[in-house]
Amino acid sequence: MKQPHGILILHGFASSLDSVKDLKAPLERLHLPVRMPVLRGHGGTTPEDLRGVTWHDWVSDAEAALRALMVEVDKVIIVGHSMGGLLALTLAANCRECVDSIVLAAAAIDLSNPLAPHRSLNFLQPLVGRLFQRWSLTPVYTDKKQRAGDTNYHWAPMDAIRSFLEYTEVTRSRLKEVQAPVLILQSHKDSTISEECPEIIRAGISTPEKQVRIQWFELSEHEMFRDCERQAVIETIVDYVMERVG
Repeated sequence: MKQPHGILILHGFASSLDSVKDLKAPLERLHLPVRMPVLRGHGGTTPEDLRGVTWHDWVSDAEAALRALMVEVDKVIIVGHSMGGLLALTLAANCRECVDSIVLAAAAIDLSNPLAPHRSLNFLQPLVGRLFQRWSLTPVYTDKKQRAGDTNYHWAPMDAIRSFLEYTEVTRSRLKEVQAPVLILQSHKDSTISEECPEIIRAGISTPEKQVRIQWFELSEHEMFRDCERQAVIETIVDYVMERVG
């Protein structure tokens, strides 16, 4: 017999499962099935594993994980960090009958990088892609001690980065297709994404206003589940999930 709810946790671009793993045990204590897939090109020994991988592959992997979980449950609550937030939005648009609600932690809908869509140097992106085969991804934390244990990729192939940037635009263009209840988490200190992200999402989706909740944090950098406010971030999500499952 199926359980009413399950949880799908989706990590970000160039991230390892370590970036989201601290969320798993608190949610499992609610006696819910929790799945935390590794997206294609991630979890390997080298960022070279991302070469040739595109956003279509990440969507396919996320959808496969959702369908596998649906064998056990009636509805899924999706928690996505950074690019995982984009995937949560995509699944909410593509698989409405499966998705109970979504939690978007530092969703990468509007990146601060000057080469990103809607930024001043975006027109240079094709040139940069031809000149450089890889791009550095320096780990940034408010709690500097967390840098030592960071297992995310510290660089990525340019073709994968360009596909990720394209995916931010694709997701943004489909926001109106999202109708699921949503909890949006973001920090004022996040230097990876803009402070406009929550309002871009709120204004773009079709979810009724009363089912959209935004929770701000003050100190964390982009890695919300590992930085200085990680406990408060996790507790906020657990409380929301408890509300959803009754």
